Amino acid sequence: MAKTTSPSFVLSLELAENPLMLCLASDELEICRVMYNTVLGTYLKREAQMKREKHYKKLIRHYKGVSKKLKSDKENKFLQDEKKKIQLELKKRRENVQLTEYASHEWVKPIRSHFGNKVNSAVAQKIASRAWSAFQKKVFGQSKKVRFIRKGEMDSFEGKTNTTGWRYVDRHIVYKELSTPLLIKEKDTYVSEVVQNIEKKMSFSYKVHTNGETKTLTDLYRVKYVRIVKKEIRGRIRYFANLVIAGYPPSKKRKLGKGKVGLDIGTSTLAVVSLTKVALVNLAEQVKQISNEILRIQRKMDRSKRATNPNHYHSDGTIKKGHQPWIFSNRYQKLRSQLKEMHRKQAAIRKLSHRSLANHLLMLGNTFYTETMNYKALQKRKKETEVSERTGQYKRKKRFGKTLGHRAPAMFLSILEKKVKQYGGTFIKINTQTFKASQYCHIRNDYMKKPLSERWHIIDNTTKIQRDLYSAFLLMNSNSEGTKANQKRCHETFPLFKNLHDQEIQQILKQKKGILNSGIIIH
Repeated sequence: MAKTTSPSFVLSLELAENPLMLCLASDELEICRVMYNTVLGTYLKREAQMKREKHYKKLIRHYKGVSKKLKSDKENKFLQDEKKKIQLELKKRRENVQLTEYASHEWVKPIRSHFGNKVNSAVAQKIASRAWSAFQKKVFGQSKKVRFIRKGEMDSFEGKTNTTGWRYVDRHIVYKELSTPLLIKEKDTYVSEVVQNIEKKMSFSYKVHTNGETKTLTDLYRVKYVRIVKKEIRGRIRYFANLVIAGYPPSKKRKLGKGKVGLDIGTSTLAVVSLTKVALVNLAEQVKQISNEILRIQRKMDRSKRATNPNHYHSDGTIKKGHQPWIFSNRYQKLRSQLKEMHRKQAAIRKLSHRSLANHLLMLGNTFYTETMNYKALQKRKKETEVSERTGQYKRKKRFGKTLGHRAPAMFLSILEKKVKQYGGTFIKINTQTFKASQYCHIRNDYMKKPLSERWHIIDNTTKIQRDLYSAFLLMNSNSEGTKANQKRCHETFPLFKNLHDQEIQQILKQKKGILNSGIIIH
């Protein structure tokens, strides 16, 4: 029977300066880095050994053949059973060469012993599991390769319980005979409430769904384990303790609105439609200025690197192939430090912007509808090489990688979903392929595919609707199964939507707010 896990959240607090303890944390991070790289290297060696086996090669050929046939005949029961048999056989082959998570827990023991058992055994096992998580993605095709951690780049380690190793005791982090207090601001009511819940051993209840039954269990607010995190902020190394606490975080007194809300999210914009408000906004608007600053720093770094390493480049400016030692000037190293700080600021501002927008949307309704989106596919470059008919030059293969990195739409959806469910609302993800919000017209009751460049939905000679807002409107009026828009409900709510839509467009034009990829021309 699977072990039930209680809900948990993370409280991050900075460690007060204790030179000896922070020095121990630094040393332990470096030992953990060596452990991680060694275990990861062992996995790669054993994988190479497995791939050389004739039986494994035969299984892979068979698996690819069955998978190819299943694409054209998905309901074939024989092929489905055959695929499962091959998967079980491949699992056995992996177990034979010890490509499992628990095998790494044995491999890490001699490495820990080599360093005099300075690292707690639970921490060593967590590092081994971390290496397995990275390698597992490669084995199951979620990534093409694994990345080893360079010296000084290991930034965290954690235990399994709060009883051994690095642990939390009475607002202090304790390790062996040493301890250092956590920096808690007196006016921080959120932190004070969490700490008091732990000290008073307050209880909370949560629901668990098992075998079709829902049970209500109780547990105490407690620190499950401690994660030590190293961060570089404004050029200074600081250490934080992430307390993983059982329970739910203290929530602010927010209330969800009533009604349905449709969300059409793009790579950089969000269209919102409810019965009380229609909005079209840019995601994480504040990151644009920092993105421009990052670009300027990167250009300075490139010029500096080219000046100090002229022999590493061809006459056309491309880098020569092969391993060569690079020389980095003091100016380059300062710029690299600035770049790291700008990326940290950008990430913090982006998350703050997403949370602020999510809090604002909670007031609009209690049932949110959005389409599923494969952002990984949008990041990939095009495979086909195309030539522009207008210029005769090759078209760029780039897609939306940089935009997704700056705006992080997937992060926004996860933040909003978590908040909606936390306050008792419903968050429904609708299949894009079956719903086809960008193609449907509720007036004609028909689907018509439009190119991506066409940003307005034309209903008749006098009525045109911004495409993203219309998609959000259709999502708001989804049927109970979430397969298509309810035409009757669309007709009932369209006059109100049209009025709110026109007001929002006029407001954007009046404020001269540039909405990316919206088709709204600001004069």
